[in-house]
Amino acid sequence: MEAFNATRKAGQGSYAISIATPFRRYYSLWRIFADGRAPLFIRTLADTFAMAAGKAMDLLKHCKVPLEWKDNDYFTPYYEQTYDTLSFGKYRGKRIAEVYYIDPNYVLWLANKFEPEKKKLLKLKDTAQRFAAIHAELTPPKRAAYRSASRFVGEKGDRLKGLRLKVLYVKQQVDTYKPDFYIDQRILAADAEGNRFTFTEKAAGRSQTPKALSCFSRAFAPGMEVTISARVMGHYESHGVKYTRLGYVKYA
Repeated sequence: MEAFNATRKAGQGSYAISIATPFRRYYSLWRIFADGRAPLFIRTLADTFAMAAGKAMDLLKHCKVPLEWKDNDYFTPYYEQTYDTLSFGKYRGKRIAEVYYIDPNYVLWLANKFEPEKKKLLKLKDTAQRFAAIHAELTPPKRAAYRSASRFVGEKGDRLKGLRLKVLYVKQQVDTYKPDFYIDQRILAADAEGNRFTFTEKAAGRSQTPKALSCFSRAFAPGMEVTISARVMGHYESHGVKYTRLGYVKYA
């Protein structure tokens, strides 16, 4: 556990594994807060310490809060609390920890949208808000949005000449408008500046099977370099990447 905590920050409280007893045979995970608020039961882990520690470390792999273990006596005063039990809705009678385990989005709704009409429900909302903070600690950070260097090239109808491209991807596709196997190639390519282009190489002849190009077709493959002239047919953007769609392609 020392190695696991090496990169974690002190001062934010901790997560703790409660040690099993003859009366409570499961090891459990708790959140202990640095501001002195009551510890929060999160979930049971396993019936052996090795398995419990493994599960706890997996749950906390994206979290910067340290992990420790404590004797179950430390948590005994908090087992009988009932203010975190729902008295309404589809999870009536269940504790928030149980609901968080099966439906965390409901607990997030309680934390952010629920407006208590009765004073006794304020503690319930506070507990839900603490679970929302725990959810943020345990959730993997979002990956930064992909930013592409690609930009749109030319205007629709423009003729581009001497365009030097490197093929990045080729997809073979049977032309369904023809009765036999005419296999087109959908090509993704890029210029030296990283601008992305797409165009189609139509089948130059009929194939014997839908899995092989005609012997008359020019075969494209990733890594191939071509010089073309073509007309800009349009532009589109997908997942943050800008593409220029080409047509009437001629090869130098």
